[in-house]
Amino acid sequence: MKPILEKLTPEPECSFVLQKDSFPYYPTPWHYHPEYELVLVQKSSGKRIIGDHISYFSDGDLTLLGPNLPHVFDNDPAYYEKNSTLRAEAIVIHFAEDFLGKGFFILPEMAKVKKLLNASRQGLQIEGESKNEIAFRMEKMLRLSPPLRLTELLNILIHLAQTEAYTTLASPGFVQHYGNANAERLDPVLAYMMQHFTEDISLEDVAELANMSPQSFCRFFKHCTRKTFLAFLNELRVGYACRLISDNRYNISEVCYKSGFNNLSNFNRQFKRVMQKTPSEYKREYV
Repeated sequence: MKPILEKLTPEPECSFVLQKDSFPYYPTPWHYHPEYELVLVQKSSGKRIIGDHISYFSDGDLTLLGPNLPHVFDNDPAYYEKNSTLRAEAIVIHFAEDFLGKGFFILPEMAKVKKLLNASRQGLQIEGESKNEIAFRMEKMLRLSPPLRLTELLNILIHLAQTEAYTTLASPGFVQHYGNANAERLDPVLAYMMQHFTEDISLEDVAELANMSPQSFCRFFKHCTRKTFLAFLNELRVGYACRLISDNRYNISEVCYKSGFNNLSNFNRQFKRVMQKTPSEYKREYV
């Protein structure tokens, strides 16, 4: 399954898309689009994959994603349970490179904004006071008329361009190699791993998806993602383990097996490699 090209159409009186989403769970699969995307998670939690970056999102998370960067926000399993009353809510803005006119962002006044947009091609997680400020502005935009929405979006971009309170997500290697022939082989592998990371996944299984030998696949995967296949898989599992620990419903041993590891010592070792602390230390600090 390769990422789906999502086509987004602004309303007739608008030059960009602004929408408030409310679903039992986020329905959009692994996808990409030529527009920039600013997404504020208002309510819900789960795993988020931006290019080759794996992390977990929760209420209040804010990200800016550049054009054609494949991504998915996949809610926790509890959201898919029968009779679940959970909701996944977000405010999402999509805008094209030239939505303010061709050449607008190369004006000298927009130099910092252009730098921000270039950085967003790897995906940016906005943090600190800037996140709170932008969340307030995005919520306000829903109540504004189209002309005022336009000026408010420009204000948001200018504000973001003046802060360094963000973290880069996808690796430069992924962005550099995505969008060419490598995507045809990498996409089904990433999609399969996202769906089955808590199960046994063999190197032979994923190599077959890419129509490659295991040895060739290992070189290919590291070339595209700057991570080994096993390191990437373990990061998926550790991220999910963090979510399970935060829920405080399971002991460490139960978390180990529910997140796809088959023995406790390896789980502890991989968790510490990724998180720089043991599962028990993580639980004492965050739960």
